[in-house]
Amino acid sequence: MEAKDLLELQTQRGAKIAAGGDTSRRTLEAVTNDCRKAIEEQSDKYRDLNPLDKKETIKQIIIDFVMNTKPLVSGFIDGENKPDTLKLVDKLVEDITDYGLLSQAMMDDDVYEIRCNGKELKVEIAGHVQDLIDKEGNLVSFDSPEQQEIIMRKLLGDVRLTPKDALVNSRTIEGYRIAAIHNSAMSPDPNDPVGDQYHAFVLRKFRKSKMNLGQIVEYHTLSDNMARLLALCTAGGLTFFTVGPTASGKTTTNNAILQSVPATTRTILIQNPSEIDLRFKDASGRIYNDVLHLEASEKENPTPSDPTMRNLMDHTLRLSPTFVCFGEIRTNPEFKQCMKIMQAGHPINTTFHAESSHGAIKRFLTAYLAESGNEPSHLALSTVVDLVNMIIVQKIMRDGTRRIIQISEVVGVDPENREEPKLNDLYIYDIDREPEYDEAGNVIHINGTHRRVGKLSPRTVRKFQLEGVASSRYDFLTVDVNKAEVETYTGKNIDRYGMK
Repeated sequence: MEAKDLLELQTQRGAKIAAGGDTSRRTLEAVTNDCRKAIEEQSDKYRDLNPLDKKETIKQIIIDFVMNTKPLVSGFIDGENKPDTLKLVDKLVEDITDYGLLSQAMMDDDVYEIRCNGKELKVEIAGHVQDLIDKEGNLVSFDSPEQQEIIMRKLLGDVRLTPKDALVNSRTIEGYRIAAIHNSAMSPDPNDPVGDQYHAFVLRKFRKSKMNLGQIVEYHTLSDNMARLLALCTAGGLTFFTVGPTASGKTTTNNAILQSVPATTRTILIQNPSEIDLRFKDASGRIYNDVLHLEASEKENPTPSDPTMRNLMDHTLRLSPTFVCFGEIRTNPEFKQCMKIMQAGHPINTTFHAESSHGAIKRFLTAYLAESGNEPSHLALSTVVDLVNMIIVQKIMRDGTRRIIQISEVVGVDPENREEPKLNDLYIYDIDREPEYDEAGNVIHINGTHRRVGKLSPRTVRKFQLEGVASSRYDFLTVDVNKAEVETYTGKNIDRYGMK
């Protein structure tokens, strides 16, 4: 018998609270919060499903929660103190999974971001931002601040958006990231200064299935040979950064690169929120690689035992890591913790915001120096370039495509300026023709191609040799550049990239 049929039977028979169930009345808000936590704790059951199956799985978790806890909720109890569990399930499903006018966008796999700029709503699809429209082609926007408030409470969960907490970050039940701004922090419309005030938010979704390097090549984000190089980053024990502006596709690329981490390599992965999955499973579903996934959470006045990003990073060295990955680093203390782990001899990977390889080194150095007291900048730079091997720069182009625009080796300090890093570009994205425009003057295509512009330094070759990487995997990068060489974008023969 289906779980919901059991609930209906239970309600029809007027079953009283069973032993182990709640015996005191609770508010719907309190039970909803507990139910959300139960759903989040079982996110592995639905995280990688398509939107429809994900919603059905969440509904089943809600049913199981009500059956197991049998809470007495005000408004859902009859005169004989019997819980109306069926009615309660329907209410919880509605309050937790129904996003009203946003439901269509939440269920659409093609929508990458939902942006609310007040009353108006935008979505990003295939790199292009457009108005949110419904199935009939009508523009979708909030009718009132009250309507927006109801939907945003569902999106934010137990995180409260108030004038006191005007800037908040949270995660939806589905695991999507949301950053919200209270209307008190937004400037009023000068043409309607006393009109209704709306909040703003950006909701970032993630793909239900991770892409491999070959699939990303097919989008021309990088070439076949570039993919061969990036697969060597983990196999060769390199410390590498993947950088770029917001929404440039860093995490998708990083997830693909990290699939080449050898199964025997002890890997610690720390994220906030979790977007990269490095679990390798056999036919029986057993995870056979040596990987530990940790998820950080933000907390006011944390204790040393709370799983904040900083605390988890500090705890990493006690977890026997060989390779350490941080989904993204954002704060100065996090950059300093990265330096600490690198100095302990562990290769790391992370993403952060920067627009070039040079900018990535400067960004890391600036953040580290802000936390390191009076250390001279040239000495700190010398340490950074000794520890970092490769930088990958990605960008979302004006035509909506995402490209890796630069891959550089970090080879030392500029001998003529001790305050500047010395970089060796291996690949760049070269703009070789004028852009193409539509009738309105909007860019519809940026004409460019990837080109190899350098060869591997002896330093990186030495790293590969120490890690036992066969020279046949990187010898194409040890010869001089041939200007006539043309990069290909087949995405085929994944084995040659060192992938499973």
